[in-house]
Amino acid sequence: MFAPRTTPWPLVALFTAGYLPPYLLPTTVGRLDTSLPLSTTQAGAVGSALLLSSATAGFLLASRVQRFGARALARFGLALAFLGYGAAALTTAVPAVVAGAVVGGFGSGTAMTVAAARIAAERDPH
Repeated sequence: MFAPRTTPWPLVALFTAGYLPPYLLPTTVGRLDTSLPLSTTQAGAVGSALLLSSATAGFLLASRVQRFGARALARFGLALAFLGYGAAALTTAVPAVVAGAVVGGFGSGTAMTVAAARIAAERDPH
């Protein structure tokens, strides 16, 4: 008997890296509310912008992963996430934090999209 095939760990790691920011969103919104001059509603709007940007990446790129190349697109997404979230973390200027969250969200969504597309392309994705 053959051992069951498992999903390659780099795809699992990529999906995890892409899914981590939305998963941590409640903590992020709480920190924005307490650390910046934002109301709870405004901090939630920043979180919503992050999620919307992530979803936009999914809609724009899901059908184009093969065309752009999964590896290059994954690297691009991780770089965007690193730069966006890093820039947002290093400033207290609200517009820069919002821009960083949107850029980081697009990067996270890109990474998650690439991983999901590659997992779905496996011979037996279940």
